[in-house]
Amino acid sequence: MNRVAAIVLTLILAIVFAGCGNNPTNTNTPEKRTVVVGASPILKDILTVAKEEFDQDGYTMDLKIFDDLVTPNIALQEGSVDVNFFQHEPYLLQFNQNKGTTLVKYHEGIIKYYMGLFSRKITNLNDLTDGASVSIPNDPSNRTRALKLLQSAGLIKLKEGVALPTKLDIVENSKSLNIIETDVMKLVSSLDDVDLSAINSFVAAQGNVDPKTAIAVEDKSESDKFALVIAVKKDQNNEKYAERLETALKSERVRQFLETKYKGAVLPLF
Repeated sequence: MNRVAAIVLTLILAIVFAGCGNNPTNTNTPEKRTVVVGASPILKDILTVAKEEFDQDGYTMDLKIFDDLVTPNIALQEGSVDVNFFQHEPYLLQFNQNKGTTLVKYHEGIIKYYMGLFSRKITNLNDLTDGASVSIPNDPSNRTRALKLLQSAGLIKLKEGVALPTKLDIVENSKSLNIIETDVMKLVSSLDDVDLSAINSFVAAQGNVDPKTAIAVEDKSESDKFALVIAVKKDQNNEKYAERLETALKSERVRQFLETKYKGAVLPLF
């Protein structure tokens, strides 16, 4: 009887200890310390400066630069990056709608810039000839921004009440302008091929085009809507990484870099 009891007790203890060993609550998962940050090429220099602030207390920023404005969000949705920083909220919302992603901004914008009309062929909008070619961004949010700028400059008139207008919503075009949609990252390189181009001051400065040479610029109230935000995937619990990135981006080191390099073309909102 004692032998049977001993065997039973041994089995019970084995089961109990086995269960404890497999209990996930007892597993000490080390905290993730390398944070992958996705961005587009024009943000590389700013994030490189921010990395000096980020890489403290055992944390490291692994900066991933993508050559387009789509992949950084796809990577964030799929989880290959933890946060990204390259877009304004209107672009983010439209991306979610078009792609079915669940990305959200983390707090408000950190930097902003303005959109202007640039040319290597004219210095005054009155010099635009009939049928002149005008390049604008091809994504919905930046296209809207460009079309509204053309309207405010008196070159076209848009149908009222359209949230994201396209060329089809132009109701007046007195100069019969040929409006060409182009990838935002290729607008500077295509300047020689068109008469006029709608380019934001950040992209212009990166492409060695002096933002101060813009023939016309958008109203400040418009540029405020397009401040760049940090994005995370909804319910992914990456807010602590976003908070650390935000702190690094809002550092005095980054502010001084923006003021020195961009001289008003890119403005800190902190």
